[in-house]
Amino acid sequence: MRTLFTGGAVFTEGKLLPDTDVLVDGTTITSIGTADARPADRTIDVTGCLVLPGLINTHQHDWYVFGRGLGGGMLLEQWISDCLFPMKSHVTVDDLRLASEVASLDMLRGGTTTSVNHQVNETTLAEEEAILQPVADTGIRQFFGKVIRPHDASDGYASAQESFAKWDGYADGRVRVGFVLEATAHWVHMGTCSEEMVIGGHALAVAKDTFVSSHIAGGTMSRDSGYLKFVLETGRTDLQFLHRLGVLDDRWILAHTIHPRDNDLDLIAASGSTVAHTPSSEAARGGGITPVARMLSNGVHVSVGTDGPMVDLSNDMVEQLKLTRLLQNQVHLSPSSISLEKIVSMGTSAGARAVRAEDRIGTLAPGMAADIAVFDLHTLHSVPVHDVLSTFVHTTRGRDARHVMVDGELLVENGKFTRVNDLYITSLLDQAGARGQALARRAGLLPA
Repeated sequence: MRTLFTGGAVFTEGKLLPDTDVLVDGTTITSIGTADARPADRTIDVTGCLVLPGLINTHQHDWYVFGRGLGGGMLLEQWISDCLFPMKSHVTVDDLRLASEVASLDMLRGGTTTSVNHQVNETTLAEEEAILQPVADTGIRQFFGKVIRPHDASDGYASAQESFAKWDGYADGRVRVGFVLEATAHWVHMGTCSEEMVIGGHALAVAKDTFVSSHIAGGTMSRDSGYLKFVLETGRTDLQFLHRLGVLDDRWILAHTIHPRDNDLDLIAASGSTVAHTPSSEAARGGGITPVARMLSNGVHVSVGTDGPMVDLSNDMVEQLKLTRLLQNQVHLSPSSISLEKIVSMGTSAGARAVRAEDRIGTLAPGMAADIAVFDLHTLHSVPVHDVLSTFVHTTRGRDARHVMVDGELLVENGKFTRVNDLYITSLLDQAGARGQALARRAGLLPA
């Protein structure tokens, strides 16, 4: 099918083109601006809208939807021990399946077409099926982060290899598999990281030509229990640890990286790795403000993620773009700390580069996959529109996504899902509410 989006402002390759058409043929974008003479099968008027690549969420934990609001006023270290770990130990296969569907639909409705689902649990093939089948059913793209632990080195990372063979390329290629190598000092201290694991897991990622995701330099700077405690005890930062092991390269997605120290930024820039910035998560846990503007000026690649609702209550990527700019403005006492074009690129093309898919997604250009999000700017909270990108970053909400397309299929049309109806969504929400409360009770976070 040939679909023509006409009349909208189009963000492509780092710049805004007013009143520009986008033509999609099948699964692929065929032209920007001037369409060929053949008529479209479907013409969609997007006057008053911003058309951009589907947003790419580079750090997300899908099952965290069940912990929305349970974090309370906990700093990160307490949140990990008193909220995350109890919930994690009681999650069932059925929980994973429902959470995956809710999270996928939530992100799609907000204009996100791709996410990195970073696992904090070791997973079986059955659990992975529960996570990934809803991805196939909803039509979203997912880069699934398979956990590797120190004991996996003893059998040649058999579980990771099995998962990669089973799921990489699943759902017509919309599922890709990479590896989670937790290398931050907190994880080393807890015994869930070893040098052998990091070196071997990275070698496997190189062999499979895929990405690596890791929590890095996060948490508070407490001398008693935070990141600073471990830096002082070990005499090195997380980035220095990876650099000294000889594994820090462009396949790493460095989640958070709130507290770079010493020569960390130089190491990240030289390696070509990407920082996945999660501003609402960091603000919610009181972890600090990542020096994003300084990273960018130092040549560091920075993308954006949401982290997950158990941390910050949100899967809204548009919210993350706004918070990124506002928090950096506050740090630097400047109303334009990061350009609007760069902010939008962080949510699109920078994410595609992070997952090693910049040749396929993240940019609106002929030959690229038709992953497209159309945001309505003609709303009560957005008009009048004097500057399209400023309006999008500062006033638009995820729910303003009018049309969302993945691989040429409209998954959201005029604000409605095309694969499921409203009654189904209502039932899904009822199930998610009941199951989330049951999980919280089993974990001891709500009264029995």
